[in-house]
Amino acid sequence: MIAALKAILGAALTAWACYAAGSFLIGRLKLKLERAERFPLAFVLGAACLHLAVFVLLALHLAYWPVLVLLLLGAILSVRLNKPFLTEANGASESNRYSWRQILLWVALFGGFSVLYFFDALAPEGSPDGSSYHLAFVARYLRAHGFERITTNMYAALSQGIEMLFVPAFAIGKHSAAALLHFVFLMALALAIFAYGRRIGKPWAGVAAAFLVYASPVVGIDSSSAYIDVAVAAVVFSVFYWLEIWDETRADNALIPVGLLAGFSYAAKYPAAVALIYALGFVLWRSRSLKPALRIAALSAIMILPWMVKDWIVVGNPVAPFANQIFRNPNFHVITIQQWADYMSRYEIQNLWTLPLEVTVRGQKTQGLIGPVFLLAPLGLLSLRFATGRRLLAMGALLLATYLYNVGARFLIPELPFFALALVLALGNSPGLIAALAIFHAASSWPAELRDYATPGAWRLDRVLYKPALRKIPEDKYLRSINPGYSYARMVDAYVPKGERVFSVETIATAYTNRDILVEYECAFCNLMMDILNNGWVAAYQPRVLEQLKFPERTARRIRIEQNALGRPLEQWSVHELRFFDRGAELPRRPQWRLSAWPNPWDVQLAFDDSPATRWRTWERAAPGDYIQVDFGQAQAVDEVRIERSYDYNLQADVKIFDDSSGRWMAAGASRETTAGRPDANIRRYATRELALRGIHYVLITDNAPGAFDFRGDPQGWGMEKVVEEPGAHLYRIVP
Repeated sequence: MIAALKAILGAALTAWACYAAGSFLIGRLKLKLERAERFPLAFVLGAACLHLAVFVLLALHLAYWPVLVLLLLGAILSVRLNKPFLTEANGASESNRYSWRQILLWVALFGGFSVLYFFDALAPEGSPDGSSYHLAFVARYLRAHGFERITTNMYAALSQGIEMLFVPAFAIGKHSAAALLHFVFLMALALAIFAYGRRIGKPWAGVAAAFLVYASPVVGIDSSSAYIDVAVAAVVFSVFYWLEIWDETRADNALIPVGLLAGFSYAAKYPAAVALIYALGFVLWRSRSLKPALRIAALSAIMILPWMVKDWIVVGNPVAPFANQIFRNPNFHVITIQQWADYMSRYEIQNLWTLPLEVTVRGQKTQGLIGPVFLLAPLGLLSLRFATGRRLLAMGALLLATYLYNVGARFLIPELPFFALALVLALGNSPGLIAALAIFHAASSWPAELRDYATPGAWRLDRVLYKPALRKIPEDKYLRSINPGYSYARMVDAYVPKGERVFSVETIATAYTNRDILVEYECAFCNLMMDILNNGWVAAYQPRVLEQLKFPERTARRIRIEQNALGRPLEQWSVHELRFFDRGAELPRRPQWRLSAWPNPWDVQLAFDDSPATRWRTWERAAPGDYIQVDFGQAQAVDEVRIERSYDYNLQADVKIFDDSSGRWMAAGASRETTAGRPDANIRRYATRELALRGIHYVLITDNAPGAFDFRGDPQGWGMEKVVEEPGAHLYRIVP
């Protein structure tokens, strides 16, 4: 019970500080809001400001528990002492009043789902992404009292604006405090949608649209987890809302919240940066002036640049983990990010025409569902007859343009407020029809009803979790029952010494361990470790092809093998070993040799290390001009090049020699002979030796991972010993 109270305290203090900071800024700007707008707009604006303050503390390595608490209390007390919040209490017009029957209906609908969400958020946090990386970085930063140089996890390179708010909440109330704070963002979003309906004189539209969003199944489970999607939706909707206020009042100071929140959209999540595009386009269109747009751009930079500078310093790419073709760096491979993005754009959906049904009714392949009521979303086009509807649909369409890059249901959450409002506006002033729609949505979104039509395995809430929330079920027991990754994390903590890194083929609940877990797809180094292990058991990856390229003896200082073909999509060029000969004798490798390659110059040594378990790869689509080059440091007679390679990428290279007299690379005119090679019988031991040389002595293999049977069947052949096993996974130690 004490853990639950701490979680509530952590979330409450952080939320209060956000509201206080936003209230303070709005008051100083002398901006007037209606009563219903106070909390949601002040809370989200204050969250943007507080996120920046936490970022500074982490950058300065001052993120100690007392300092974070003082930051929250300072924000709260600043408003209590100055009381600067100015409001315009317009009161409810006749059109904004509700009958007692309507009030009872909406209170019952919102109240039921609020109880469901609150207890789920208060329960121990075991959500997949929340426990694997959102809170893993929060916990790691708090242990280090600041940012760490993390180059082995692509998620650490993403902007983490919402996670910055989780930092003080987590410091006080641990994992559940972050989930509760995310639930506060849902309440703020619903209140903002409701208030917007009142502002445009259609309160029935506001309350109904707010409920359509609030009760959406994926919104419910996302908001009650330590995720960020609902918070992103609140931020994006706030940008839209402040633009509407500016358009109505033409108060220059209203552009300050617009700029800060548009920049915070990027800080919260890369795709949400389209809110900045909308803001710039909207003010240019409405003002016919460049000055307000420049003001928004300058203010947004305050929120955007810290994250870009951080990534530039840490991983050498300001928009990491993307655009590695432009910002070349050794931390992320082009092809791995491309494969990850390709998967996210389809998941397991073979036919994208089925996506509407997957995302509204089925839910398993899209990892959640928004609810069958949103099959009516196309009716929202009827709201184009209203100026408000046109603006709502414009913002929704702009956000939707980013959705196809990740078709998971939760990535539709930022769009839902705009489409829900457009849908309800399209139905006209018909309280009975709207009430019926809301009741249908409530019934179809309640956990008991979801079980009747949603695909088993769809990410959704199952029941009211009051026992886990109140810790009547021990936290450890509950988490082990819902998340196998938690059990693996606890296993690692129990059996792996501090300071040791663990290589894992799958993501685990890293928020519950202080060991450094390297997951095979999350960084270039991890990709290499996985490739080395695969070389140990996958025949197609092993050096089973020997190419001999012979040419008339030449004296040269520089020589290269160069690719002259364009590979198929995702087809790479790889070389296990590159050797040079003169008259049948191999040229001994010398320290003065200078090795280079393009692309991926960082791994070129792998083609010269005499290890059958390693290989140099382009890690992007092979293209003409790709090469591996050697500068011998002096003129050297050579008449043969031998390439040891695998047959998974069956690309051939030509030999070129640099002609000093002409200053050009000249073809050597080599003849090619290809024969079958035979890898070393101890290649598995070579593989684990390579991991150990790179500081990895523990390997976590889940039972359904490719090759798991090979590890289980002969750990000694791999040079490993089994340390322990949990149902579904084995932990191995590499024997020196």
